[in-house]
Amino acid sequence: MTKILAISEANAIAFHAMALIAKSQISINANDIAEITNSSKHHTSKVLQRLVKEGLLGSTRGPSGGFYLKKPAKEIVLMEILEAIEGEVSVNECPIDNPVCPFGNCLMGGVCYEIGETMLNYLRENTLQNIIDEINPDLKLFKK
Repeated sequence: MTKILAISEANAIAFHAMALIAKSQISINANDIAEITNSSKHHTSKVLQRLVKEGLLGSTRGPSGGFYLKKPAKEIVLMEILEAIEGEVSVNECPIDNPVCPFGNCLMGGVCYEIGETMLNYLRENTLQNIIDEINPDLKLFKK
């Protein structure tokens, strides 16, 4: 089934990993994150390495090692997570990147631009804390 709006797998892993790390309040390793998110361990590790490189996460090695937030969740704007993975993001007027519509006006009535702007505004206005506050507190994400 086709998705109308989708983010890359890397971004999905990044958002979920950051939420898991913030919610766990202790270091959590890449294997656990991959298992919980049902993602490839290799891809999860690459995404986490990118988040470390961009300064959003820190990591510790060893048997009890893992990843931790470099700053409080309330100080991490969701756009930072997206741009850590994708680089600078912008919204195009045309869904197929034509500089001028061959039909004069967008056949989609500009809705693609509006959806993109709405998404970017959400990412600019919300923090990691906002999304982890919405996680059901009864949900058991971690093994005991």
